[in-house]
Formats: sequence, C-alpha cells, structure tokens
Amino acid sequence: MIRFPTKDEQREQRWSGLNAAQADGLECVMCETNYLHPSVPDPAVPHVPVGVSTDTGSQVFACVGICAALAWP
Repeated sequence: MIRFPTKDEQREQRWSGLNAAQADGLECVMCETNYLHPSVPDPAVPHVPVGVSTDTGSQVFACVGICAALAWP
C-alpha cells in the first residue's frame, strides 16, 4: 500500500539539487514531467505536494503513483 505524507511531513521535507522548473513546482521532482506542458497522450498529470525546495522556498510536487511513492523514504 502506498502511504502518502501527512500535511506536516509535506511542509518538512526539503529538496535540494533540483532543476529550475522542479524547484518552482512546475515539474515532478522524480521524473521531471512538466505539469504546464505535459506530453500527449496524458494531458492532465495528477500530482501531489512532496515538500519544499531549499533553493526557492516553493512547494514541490511528484506525480501521483510511483513518483510520489519514491519521493518518500
């Protein structure tokens, strides 16, 4: 079973070493899927918050499913 982080855990998880789009919350922190310009055939990519960028302070996201599961130890 996939366990998603609580809201407190989402705020506490810090991410560094992200590219600019990931650090701004525009791409998945795991697979780099761009949420503004997703690839066809899946134009709507569901994603969940997984923490905050240490570089920008912005909330960062991972795609729902395997990316979100891998984003949490």
